[in-house]
Amino acid sequence: MDYSRYSIQELQESLNSIDEDAYPDRYQKLLAEFEARKEEVEQHREDEEEKFYVTVNSRLNILAWLQIITCLGFIYAGVTNLFDQFTFFNLAIFLGTSVLNGLAGYLLLKRIKLGFHLSFFNQIAQLFAFNLGFIYYSYSGLGYLMVVIQDGIALKASTLSPSFQFLWGSNLGLGVGLDLVALFFIYLLNTCRNDDQIWKS
Repeated sequence: MDYSRYSIQELQESLNSIDEDAYPDRYQKLLAEFEARKEEVEQHREDEEEKFYVTVNSRLNILAWLQIITCLGFIYAGVTNLFDQFTFFNLAIFLGTSVLNGLAGYLLLKRIKLGFHLSFFNQIAQLFAFNLGFIYYSYSGLGYLMVVIQDGIALKASTLSPSFQFLWGSNLGLGVGLDLVALFFIYLLNTCRNDDQIWKS
């Protein structure tokens, strides 16, 4: 087996899959090839890390700007709706969602760790919508792609329509929804939770 023709990626895959006990000679050849190409292996590792950080940083920037734009959307919606139906509850909702999205987005853009925590909380709050018959809750940012279970299973989507709804009463129906967009951003945030190369503090 001529491992000198293998790429670094192929060498790593071979090392991960080889049975050391069944093929001890091949295993030793693989280790020797890694040792002989130590500088190339290190360069490959650095290149892969750089690709990862470029991808993660790009997605974090997208999430940050989405939250900032959502903040502006809630401000606009708040100003227009409060003239029609002013209540202190509605005022608190619009102020709270605007401040949360604006602060989370800005701090995330600056890579400050508090921005991570606020963004994580913000996405968790958007993850589920539910209707328990007497309470209805739904919160979405700039857009959502939601799997809804209510009299069957459906896929619902919306863009450029931030909203927060919390209703109580009777005969509101039963159902639950899972926002796939929020789920994706929760996963993204979780992949870089403890990465000191991303966060400033």
